[in-house]
Amino acid sequence: MAAVKCLVLIVSAIPQDVTSTYGAVCLAREPISPGTRWRETPPIRVVMRSTADWGRIMFDDEVGNNTNGLRFKYILSFGWMKGNDGDDEISVGKSDWYDILYNLTVKKRGDIVAFNKQRDDFDYTEMYADVVFETDMGMITGYVWLMLAGQGITTFQLTNLQERYTVWEETLSGTGHTRHERRHVMIDSFFRRWEISPTSIVVLVLIVMLVMILLGPVIPRRTRRSPKKSQGPDSSLLVHACACA
Repeated sequence: MAAVKCLVLIVSAIPQDVTSTYGAVCLAREPISPGTRWRETPPIRVVMRSTADWGRIMFDDEVGNNTNGLRFKYILSFGWMKGNDGDDEISVGKSDWYDILYNLTVKKRGDIVAFNKQRDDFDYTEMYADVVFETDMGMITGYVWLMLAGQGITTFQLTNLQERYTVWEETLSGTGHTRHERRHVMIDSFFRRWEISPTSIVVLVLIVMLVMILLGPVIPRRTRRSPKKSQGPDSSLLVHACACA
């Protein structure tokens, strides 16, 4: 009982800022309302850093039905962060795009973040779009489409602006022709994650060490029995053997 009381006193003495926000041992996930399938995310920053003349990322399936587990809810803002010229453009929202199926060009629509620097403009640029998404909580993973120009290197990144961590990132290089690449993203990664801060790790280690010290005298110890000393031949047997001789 004394050890338990000491442990309670130690836990109660831990500063409150260690068990809140980033100092928490575990950050609880935000609750999901019963019966809710689509859940609104915190603001997510979509970033594309690129030397290509155009590129886009689509948060939709191939036919615009959001069966991929992601969809736009609100578009907060967008713009250039570095390197743009006067004729460079950004498009965010339900936009048209073109797919080539068996040499047939098909016009489609989807939830897209895109930039266009005009043909053969391979200057390095950085653009962003701040978007609130909805995610299908009935799915473990969703997916996005990365649409690349023929040349250049493009880094796609999603960042949770509320908690300041990278949700997902990938860098792709052009191969000389237009590419549509599907990439999967964990649905839970859009929300607050379980985290352990360095301060919390130190506190936990100290608590475990103290508990082991306090409970050491209480834990029963196994006693080792000393091995029996080996005895020589029985003297009675020796006497009997001599008599027989």
